Amino acid sequence: MSLVKVSVIIPTYKSWDLLQKCLEAISVQTYSEPFEVLVVNNDSDNNIPQHFNKYDNVTFLHESKPGSYAARNKGISEAKGEILVFTDADCIPQPNWLENGVSLLENTPDAGIIAGNVQLFYKNNKKLTPAEMYDKHTAFRIKEYVYFGNCVTANWFSFKKVIVDFGGFDSKLKSGGDTKLSQMISKHKKLVYGENVIVYHPARSTTQEIVTKYRRIIGGRYIEKFKRSQNYKFLQAVFEMIYKRLKFNLNFLLKGRYEVFYKMFLVNIILCPSLVVEAFRIIRTGKTERK
Repeated sequence: MSLVKVSVIIPTYKSWDLLQKCLEAISVQTYSEPFEVLVVNNDSDNNIPQHFNKYDNVTFLHESKPGSYAARNKGISEAKGEILVFTDADCIPQPNWLENGVSLLENTPDAGIIAGNVQLFYKNNKKLTPAEMYDKHTAFRIKEYVYFGNCVTANWFSFKKVIVDFGGFDSKLKSGGDTKLSQMISKHKKLVYGENVIVYHPARSTTQEIVTKYRRIIGGRYIEKFKRSQNYKFLQAVFEMIYKRLKFNLNFLLKGRYEVFYKMFLVNIILCPSLVVEAFRIIRTGKTERK
């Protein structure tokens, strides 16, 4: 029987500098029992940079199939722990992250998922870029996600048996695989918000990063819901998303929060046309992209 109780799974794709900071934070966890960290490189080039600092409990794996969910499934298949913890290469966990998350999972009857708290940080707290302002008001609203039965893989704790019983992540998806699996699990087991189970995530600082995120989102929805149906339904869903983004943006103007409105509007005037172009590209090619 394995002495390792917890397996932390981190997919990575050309993000070695960010991953280094993540692993440094994991190396000083207060959790006292043995745990392993499985880093799954999802780049076709499986070389680890020579300058990269390694840790005794970190194992590097490789998954050639593109997509973070395929990489996470690789980690699941190799994990020795009875508890699986998911985070991202650009996240920085608090020192008591594992201790608090494992404790909450083990003390929650019929636990399915502990959805941990994801807090954004910025390059300059006093002067947010338009993209950072956009992320501040739209990203990682974990309490709201839990209410609707969702969790994100930036901060997710589950027993391995639960993940395996529900089939793992849908590796066909580039986005939305965490939503799909967490909704399946939350219909049968408890999904609990972990207020003190904290990781820090950098806010997206450029509009292009926001565009890339939403391109992945509509690509994931196309594969999951619309690939075999009529294309106009997919276009309708994309335009509904754009409408909701603009309506949400307008609310800040109506509330007199002019700086927030203006900065978010600067993102939307690039984002919304980009999503229309991406939707037609997906329909034409039938292919989604990770970037």
